[in-house]
Amino acid sequence: MTSEIARTYARVLFDLASAADSVDGTDAGMRAVVEAVRGHVDLRTALSDAQIPADQKRAVLQDIFGDEVTAETISVASLAIDRGHVDLLGDVSRIYGEIAEKERGIVVADVTTAIELNDAMRASITDKLAASLGRPVTLRERVDASILGGIIINVAGRVLDGSVSSQLDAVRATLATAPQGGEA
Repeated sequence: MTSEIARTYARVLFDLASAADSVDGTDAGMRAVVEAVRGHVDLRTALSDAQIPADQKRAVLQDIFGDEVTAETISVASLAIDRGHVDLLGDVSRIYGEIAEKERGIVVADVTTAIELNDAMRASITDKLAASLGRPVTLRERVDASILGGIIINVAGRVLDGSVSSQLDAVRATLATAPQGGEA
Protein backbone atom coordinates (compact mmCIF):
# COMPACT_ATOMS: atom_id res chain seq x y z
CA MET A 1 0.00 0.00 0.00
CA THR A 2 2.70 2.51 0.96
CA SER A 3 4.69 1.82 -2.21
CA GLU A 4 1.56 2.51 -4.26
CA ILE A 5 1.06 5.81 -2.41
CA ALA A 6 4.71 6.75 -3.02
CA ARG A 7 4.34 5.79 -6.69
CA THR A 8 1.27 8.05 -6.98
CA TYR A 9 3.14 11.02 -5.48
CA ALA A 10 6.11 10.32 -7.77
CA ARG A 11 3.92 10.13 -10.88
CA VAL A 12 2.15 13.40 -9.99
CA LEU A 13 5.52 15.01 -9.31
CA PHE A 14 6.87 13.83 -12.68
CA ASP A 15 3.80 15.09 -14.54
CA LEU A 16 4.09 18.51 -12.85
CA ALA A 17 7.84 18.69 -13.47
CA SER A 18 7.41 17.70 -17.12
CA ALA A 19 4.78 20.38 -17.65
CA ALA A 20 7.11 22.96 -16.08
CA ASP A 21 10.16 21.60 -17.99
CA SER A 22 12.00 21.06 -14.70
CA VAL A 23 12.49 17.29 -14.55
CA ASP A 24 16.18 17.43 -13.61
CA GLY A 25 15.76 20.31 -11.15
CA THR A 26 12.88 18.55 -9.46
CA ASP A 27 14.90 15.35 -9.17
CA ALA A 28 17.74 17.24 -7.46
CA GLY A 29 15.22 19.11 -5.31
CA MET A 30 13.54 15.96 -4.04
CA ARG A 31 16.91 14.45 -3.16
CA ALA A 32 17.78 17.64 -1.23
CA VAL A 33 14.48 17.55 0.69
CA VAL A 34 14.95 13.87 1.54
CA GLU A 35 18.53 14.46 2.68
CA ALA A 36 17.46 17.36 4.89
CA VAL A 37 14.57 15.45 6.46
CA ARG A 38 16.71 12.37 7.08
CA GLY A 39 19.62 14.40 8.41
CA HIS A 40 17.80 16.62 10.88
CA VAL A 41 15.75 14.95 13.60
CA ASP A 42 14.11 18.22 14.69
CA LEU A 43 12.97 18.95 11.13
CA ARG A 44 11.57 15.44 10.67
CA THR A 45 9.82 15.67 14.04
CA ALA A 46 8.29 19.06 13.21
CA LEU A 47 7.10 17.91 9.77
CA SER A 48 5.60 14.75 11.30
CA ASP A 49 3.81 16.59 14.13
CA ALA A 50 0.03 16.51 13.54
CA GLN A 51 -0.36 19.48 15.90
CA ILE A 52 1.51 21.83 13.54
CA PRO A 53 -0.75 23.28 10.83
CA ALA A 54 -0.04 22.38 7.19
CA ASP A 55 0.59 26.00 6.17
CA GLN A 56 3.33 26.29 8.82
CA LYS A 57 4.98 23.11 7.54
CA ARG A 58 4.86 24.46 3.98
CA ALA A 59 6.39 27.73 5.24
CA VAL A 60 9.18 25.79 6.95
CA LEU A 61 9.98 23.99 3.68
CA GLN A 62 9.86 27.27 1.78
CA ASP A 63 12.14 28.96 4.33
CA ILE A 64 14.67 26.13 4.21
CA PHE A 65 14.76 25.62 0.46
CA GLY A 66 13.48 28.94 -0.92
CA ASP A 67 14.35 29.12 -4.58
CA GLU A 68 16.87 26.26 -4.34
CA VAL A 69 14.26 23.64 -5.29
CA THR A 70 11.43 23.76 -7.81
CA ALA A 71 7.91 24.80 -6.87
CA GLU A 72 6.80 21.30 -7.91
CA THR A 73 9.12 19.78 -5.33
CA ILE A 74 7.74 21.99 -2.54
CA SER A 75 4.15 21.32 -3.61
CA VAL A 76 4.34 17.53 -3.69
CA ALA A 77 6.60 17.27 -0.64
CA SER A 78 4.16 19.51 1.26
CA LEU A 79 1.19 17.42 0.12
CA ALA A 80 2.87 14.21 1.28
CA ILE A 81 3.81 15.81 4.60
CA ASP A 82 0.27 17.23 5.08
CA ARG A 83 -1.13 13.74 4.66
CA GLY A 84 1.26 12.22 7.20
CA HIS A 85 3.59 10.61 4.68
CA VAL A 86 6.93 12.13 5.73
CA ASP A 87 8.44 8.64 5.84
CA LEU A 88 7.55 8.09 2.17
CA LEU A 89 9.59 11.03 0.84
CA GLY A 90 12.66 8.83 0.23
CA ASP A 91 10.56 6.35 -1.75
CA VAL A 92 8.90 9.17 -3.68
CA SER A 93 12.31 10.55 -4.64
CA ARG A 94 13.64 7.13 -5.71
CA ILE A 95 10.54 6.24 -7.72
CA TYR A 96 10.47 9.71 -9.29
CA GLY A 97 14.05 9.16 -10.49
CA GLU A 98 13.09 5.79 -11.97
CA ILE A 99 10.09 7.29 -13.77
CA ALA A 100 12.18 10.17 -15.12
CA GLU A 101 14.87 7.82 -16.39
CA LYS A 102 12.35 5.51 -18.06
CA GLU A 103 10.39 8.37 -19.65
CA ARG A 104 13.57 9.86 -21.10
CA GLY A 105 14.84 6.48 -22.35
CA ILE A 106 17.82 6.39 -20.03
CA VAL A 107 19.25 3.04 -18.97
CA VAL A 108 20.37 2.83 -15.35
CA ALA A 109 23.48 0.79 -14.64
CA ASP A 110 24.18 -0.24 -11.06
CA VAL A 111 27.96 -0.10 -10.67
CA THR A 112 29.79 -1.53 -7.67
CA THR A 113 33.48 -0.84 -7.16
CA ALA A 114 35.92 -1.30 -4.30
CA ILE A 115 36.83 2.39 -4.38
CA GLU A 116 34.94 5.51 -5.38
CA LEU A 117 34.98 6.26 -9.10
CA ASN A 118 36.75 9.38 -10.28
CA ASP A 119 35.30 11.53 -13.09
CA ALA A 120 37.46 9.94 -15.81
CA MET A 121 36.48 6.38 -14.84
CA ARG A 122 32.82 7.39 -14.53
CA ALA A 123 32.86 8.98 -18.01
CA SER A 124 34.64 5.98 -19.55
CA ILE A 125 32.16 3.48 -18.10
CA THR A 126 29.18 5.62 -19.11
CA ASP A 127 30.47 6.10 -22.67
CA LYS A 128 31.24 2.39 -23.19
CA LEU A 129 27.88 1.27 -21.83
CA ALA A 130 25.98 3.88 -23.88
CA ALA A 131 27.83 2.80 -27.03
CA SER A 132 27.08 -0.89 -26.45
CA LEU A 133 23.42 -0.32 -25.51
CA GLY A 134 22.70 2.42 -28.03
CA ARG A 135 20.93 4.51 -25.39
CA PRO A 136 21.93 7.10 -22.81
CA VAL A 137 23.19 5.59 -19.56
CA THR A 138 23.26 6.91 -16.03
CA LEU A 139 25.25 5.24 -13.28
CA ARG A 140 23.99 4.38 -9.84
CA GLU A 141 27.23 3.93 -7.92
CA ARG A 142 27.99 1.90 -4.84
CA VAL A 143 31.29 1.29 -3.08
CA ASP A 144 31.85 -2.17 -1.58
CA ALA A 145 35.38 -2.87 -0.33
CA SER A 146 34.59 -6.59 -0.02
CA ILE A 147 34.94 -7.05 -3.80
CA LEU A 148 38.65 -6.20 -3.32
CA GLY A 149 39.02 -4.59 -6.76
CA GLY A 150 37.53 -4.52 -10.23
CA ILE A 151 33.93 -3.72 -11.02
CA ILE A 152 30.46 -5.27 -11.02
CA ILE A 153 27.94 -3.81 -13.47
CA ASN A 154 24.26 -4.69 -13.37
CA VAL A 155 22.52 -3.28 -16.42
CA ALA A 156 19.42 -4.26 -18.39
CA GLY A 157 19.00 -7.45 -16.38
CA ARG A 158 22.57 -8.64 -16.98
CA VAL A 159 25.39 -8.78 -14.45
CA LEU A 160 28.95 -8.26 -15.61
CA ASP A 161 31.16 -9.33 -12.72
CA GLY A 162 34.79 -8.34 -13.10
CA SER A 163 35.50 -8.16 -9.39
CA VAL A 164 38.66 -9.58 -7.91
CA SER A 165 36.64 -11.51 -5.32
CA SER A 166 34.63 -13.37 -8.00
CA GLN A 167 37.82 -14.16 -9.92
CA LEU A 168 39.37 -15.57 -6.73
CA ASP A 169 36.24 -17.63 -6.13
CA ALA A 170 36.52 -19.05 -9.67
CA VAL A 171 40.17 -19.98 -9.12
CA ARG A 172 39.28 -21.65 -5.79
CA ALA A 173 36.53 -23.67 -7.47
CA THR A 174 38.87 -24.76 -10.26
CA LEU A 175 41.59 -25.78 -7.82
CA ALA A 176 39.10 -27.67 -5.64
CA THR A 177 37.94 -29.84 -8.56
CA ALA A 178 41.32 -30.23 -10.28
CA PRO A 179 43.01 -33.63 -10.03
CA GLN A 180 45.91 -33.64 -7.60
CA GLY A 181 49.29 -34.12 -9.26
CA GLY A 182 52.53 -35.62 -7.99
CA GLU A 183 51.40 -39.22 -7.74
CA ALA A 184 53.47 -41.86 -9.56
